[in-house]
Amino acid sequence: MIMDAWMETIVDLLERSVGRHQLKAALRQKVAGVWQETTYRELWEVSDRVAAGLLKAGFSPGDHAALLAPSSPRWVCAYLGILKAGGVVVPIDKELKSSELRHILSDCDARYIFADGTCLETLLESLTVISGLERVVILSATEQEPAATLRASAELDQLVEEWRLLVEAHHIPADAVKRMEGLALMIHRLLTTTEGGARERESHDPFAPTRGLRKELARRGRLVDFDEFTVPLTVPSPPCRPEDTAVILYTSGTTGRSKGAMLSHANITSNIRGVAAHFELQEGIGATLSFLPINHVFEQVCGILLPLSLGATVSFAESLRKLGENLAEVKPTYFLAVPAVFRVILDRLTKNVESRTFSRLLFSFPLTRPLVRLRIRRTFGHDITFVSGGAALDPNVARGLANLGLTILQGYGITETSPVIAAEQPGRPRPGTVGLPLAGVEVRIEHPDSDGVGEILSRGPHVMQGYYRNPAATAEVLHDGWYRTGDLGRFDEEGCLVICGRLKNLIVTPNGKNVYPEEVEGELLKSPFIAEVMVYGHKVAPTVEEVHAVIYPNQEAIDDHLVRTGNGPVTVADVEELLRNEVTKACRGLADYKRVRKITLRDEEFPKTTTRKIKRYAVEARIRL
Repeated sequence: MIMDAWMETIVDLLERSVGRHQLKAALRQKVAGVWQETTYRELWEVSDRVAAGLLKAGFSPGDHAALLAPSSPRWVCAYLGILKAGGVVVPIDKELKSSELRHILSDCDARYIFADGTCLETLLESLTVISGLERVVILSATEQEPAATLRASAELDQLVEEWRLLVEAHHIPADAVKRMEGLALMIHRLLTTTEGGARERESHDPFAPTRGLRKELARRGRLVDFDEFTVPLTVPSPPCRPEDTAVILYTSGTTGRSKGAMLSHANITSNIRGVAAHFELQEGIGATLSFLPINHVFEQVCGILLPLSLGATVSFAESLRKLGENLAEVKPTYFLAVPAVFRVILDRLTKNVESRTFSRLLFSFPLTRPLVRLRIRRTFGHDITFVSGGAALDPNVARGLANLGLTILQGYGITETSPVIAAEQPGRPRPGTVGLPLAGVEVRIEHPDSDGVGEILSRGPHVMQGYYRNPAATAEVLHDGWYRTGDLGRFDEEGCLVICGRLKNLIVTPNGKNVYPEEVEGELLKSPFIAEVMVYGHKVAPTVEEVHAVIYPNQEAIDDHLVRTGNGPVTVADVEELLRNEVTKACRGLADYKRVRKITLRDEEFPKTTTRKIKRYAVEARIRL
């Protein structure tokens, strides 16, 4: 079954599903509060038009096209259309700052980019220095503005131009220019806000340097609307082989500058087949709710392509704030998220049960506990399975959700492995592990220590082709087909893989002992007063480190605690003492050499990647200052 995947492309895989489910809803997205559906037939037809538009514009097989936008049906249509045109897709994180965006666009050789209107300003700032980027296609549907609004916009452009001439002719001081333009921008925003405090129209700063660039690019045909770019024709797709590169995915960068992992069609389709077999998924698995960033490999492959290959309906969540509401509406069969989201879900459910006297009473007795669990499952959907990936899941969170009657399975994978290497299986949960490797996926532990812990290596059809234009980085991680994950792990007595931490995060104590920061962090996060923590090795000698921790406190929990205990106004010293006591308590279950010797408090959240992993390199750089 796995070997068959080598004989097909992503387009082949989805074409069969479209043939079986033409009139069924493939994708759903809320527009003005109402779910709008895109059928499998419409997905195929719109992606055909994207491919035709690219080929008409001179796109050639093997060319690269980028995607910079939030999750939407059009994102998926553009993704599939690029592949149908024989191209390589480069999905980009829409949250990137201009410097990192410039790096990726310069590195990936994209000729075209499909972008959402909300990302356009950041993109235009980079466009002037990206010589190979020929055209920007605006994905978001634009509302037709009234004629009066269009005339006002034209008049505003003339006014801004006259103002700039005056500034130049009369040498108006910079601070005066700033004040005047600030006032004008405020008035502009007030005038473009709908009545009753409704959302603002998509308007741009009339004084922004990119405004003129936007007009010039549109005039020259380098900035076009999606509907204008696509062509209502079905054209023969250029020949594409399973071994051809399908996507270049830039790593989220927890350790610095991102690299582009090249995944072939076969890499991805083999992983889709492997995951489907591992989870015993059947055709028509029902509904899923897509929540994670779609540029991330976990969501892209397991949250979009996999369910579409089985005829499922994928609904896009509106936002984190509306996640609970969307889960209750969609009642998905599967829901993929990162551990931070599942911790929030567990905390809210637990608080909800404990805050209601009747629910708390029912849950306290084994005989009546199933009644509470039934109500919780009814809220989410009786058949829902949570799937955690992207980072290590705290076993206590898994047990807590299971105690509330919810099924959660943890998987393990990396961008470079398309992504899944191992996962727990339905009916066979093993909290604290990431389950068994997929069929056809080899895993070994290199140089295991006395506890069986060593670096995790993997080999198989899921392993990437290499890093784009970076042979040195490729050579560091690929040897004889084995990919060095950089993760430390071991196998338990049942052959399940246990993740212990990152090789580069390993702390070496004065007595030569190894400490895995993730293990210590897991213990510290059991405290309700610690919202986020990063454990690191503080050098006390050139080759010796001490265990230190940086903590972002859970201020709400601390305030509630102080109110309950009747303490007066709280000081920084009070918070530090409370957290030191919590750290001491949490470390009692750890060996002495693993215990935290010093803590530092943060007054803001840690910088994170899109999968909510702490950017350790950024934090450690600040610590060293």
